[in-house]
Amino acid sequence: MNFSRCRSGWLMAAIAWPLLVAAQAPAPGQPASFQAVLVPDHAAQPAQFVPAGWALEKQSVADLDADGRADAILLMRHMESGTLYRMLAVVLRQRGANAGYALAELNRRLIPASDGTTLEDPLADGEIVTRRGGFDVKLLLQAGAGSYQSATVRYRFRRQDGCFRLIGYDRMETHRATLDTRDVSVNFLTGAVLRRTGNAQSDTSEERHEALTANPRRCFGELDSVAQLLIP
Repeated sequence: MNFSRCRSGWLMAAIAWPLLVAAQAPAPGQPASFQAVLVPDHAAQPAQFVPAGWALEKQSVADLDADGRADAILLMRHMESGTLYRMLAVVLRQRGANAGYALAELNRRLIPASDGTTLEDPLADGEIVTRRGGFDVKLLLQAGAGSYQSATVRYRFRRQDGCFRLIGYDRMETHRATLDTRDVSVNFLTGAVLRRTGNAQSDTSEERHEALTANPRRCFGELDSVAQLLIP
């Protein structure tokens, strides 16, 4: 796994568990109406899951549930009053020549809204990587002004027990003024946690191994906004 970087005080012993709660209220910067946007449960083609007023920004195709059929992750976007909103949908190809696709999971919160000033585009240096049986989501956290903190966060998901479960979490943070770094890598399959602190200008670093005291094994659709990790 890749490591995650963070300055002192950003990621405490609990590893920011508020990030892993169920998505019920709007994420920071999202209007309440965003939660009411309708995404169909079934469609003949992946592009037909995109609701009115939204655009399909990216479609990543792979056999996500390892059943031999090509599925897709849809990155959808909507611009409103200079703010960019995004949501991610996982759609699975159904059996039968004309069966179409079914919505497996939808996350409206993980990618925070961005206006280019308060928070820079989380996908400017991010990516969605698909593979047989799962996928990764990489996001950039960097304030447009008022903070020297920056972070790259990677989530790793695997199809298991009826959903795409979070099996890995990596975070690499840097304070852009001091170049202090702190990395964390969490393996939710084993409960192992590896932390590393150092400085980007130095060859020395310290490592610490820990174990999770709780491991809820959240599904993709339950994850909260990554922006909640921007804690001074």
